[in-house]
Amino acid sequence: MAIDPAPRLDGARLAERGTSAAALSPPPAPLEPARRYGARGGGRLSIRTFTSLRDPAYRWFFLSLFSHFASMNMQMFIRGYLVFEMTGSYAALGVMSLANGVPQMGLSLFGGVIADRVAQKKYVVQLGQAIAAVNAGVIGVLIVSGVLRVEHLVIAALVQGISNSLVMPARQALTNEVVGAERLMNALALNNTAQNFARLMLPTLAGALFAAVNSGAGIDGAEYVYFLMTSLYVLAVFAMSRVPRTTTPVISTPLSAVFSQLADGVGYIRRTPAVRRVLIVNFLIVMCSMPYFQLLPGFVSEVLKAGPSGLGILMSVQGVGSLFGSLVIASLPSRHRGRLLLFASLVLGVGLVGFSVSTWFWVTGAILIVVGIGQAGRMSLSQVLVQSYTDDAHRGRVLSVYQIEMGLVQFGTFFVALIANAIGAPVAIGLTAVSLIGIATYLFLFVPSFRDME
Repeated sequence: MAIDPAPRLDGARLAERGTSAAALSPPPAPLEPARRYGARGGGRLSIRTFTSLRDPAYRWFFLSLFSHFASMNMQMFIRGYLVFEMTGSYAALGVMSLANGVPQMGLSLFGGVIADRVAQKKYVVQLGQAIAAVNAGVIGVLIVSGVLRVEHLVIAALVQGISNSLVMPARQALTNEVVGAERLMNALALNNTAQNFARLMLPTLAGALFAAVNSGAGIDGAEYVYFLMTSLYVLAVFAMSRVPRTTTPVISTPLSAVFSQLADGVGYIRRTPAVRRVLIVNFLIVMCSMPYFQLLPGFVSEVLKAGPSGLGILMSVQGVGSLFGSLVIASLPSRHRGRLLLFASLVLGVGLVGFSVSTWFWVTGAILIVVGIGQAGRMSLSQVLVQSYTDDAHRGRVLSVYQIEMGLVQFGTFFVALIANAIGAPVAIGLTAVSLIGIATYLFLFVPSFRDME
């Protein structure tokens, strides 16, 4: 598979044409991020935790991600609340997860091909953010018009799932291009810090806004949350436009070769044990650790007897733990990452067991801080491991398989939601938590090839 770097005229060839090299030289291309802003060096932000933020390109990238994550976290709050308010069914929450996850199974590999073929991945990311803005705006208009139905929310989730499937691999691969391989672990942890800081602030803000404008029943006033989400997505598009163009070579093959590229990506995973190992373990951990979040709106309403403001508070409290966990990961050196991932998974599993048995609002809030710490470690370290063991030529396609796993997890969430409908959310969540503890313990004790990954 050919790699097509940008063509260049050297000084000797220019001299043969009787032309000054200085006269024809284009403006100097930006240096690779790792060379412009090395892991060491001066500057006001010289401590390890925030080293990537010394790079202006990464600061714009970080702002774009934060705006995107802020809107996304508001959406996770408001959409789940609206669905449960309109249906009273955990199964309906599971259907929402399916609508969002099914496209990831069919389209994520194509998103990986896009990530490997497109030189300027930021344009792919901007397109996805623009689609998300329109999607949120349309739901806001439907609420104002008084015609919103659950089917509209399912369609919006489906559109978002399609967009995420095609865009997410490019967004994840772009991090490496913006900061360079040396600071990838730090940048990915800071990306998760942006997500978790948004989770800390925005659900409470959305819950307070909704509670303030809601008449006391139904979904009246939710349009204000959706219009705020639309504004944040627009800000994300603008901030991404300020990220400089990258110079990373891309795959130069005919479009007709897309399916052979897909097969090559799958073949690369099969013949690279470290990458295959990380993908399998991540799938098992996420399958057991994510369903609780999709069921949270119903759990808060039925078990904790709290309203939308309570749901927003609990989502934000979890963000406190996630923010702390992300900052810790960003501060750590790049070693013992397999052990750290398993430890974070154990913390997450123990926290979810406590969550499943708690019936007191503020006790649940304290437990969710622990859950947030474990989730942050799981998210950051799994992304770092899969990117660290993947070569540049296959990065987008490997990340697309990583994204497919998220789609498969939504199927698992749907079945957990059916169990919750039948025997209650606490029991369903408790079963997944015990399974997570068992998986992490087994891997730590009996699978040194994963435990000892650096």
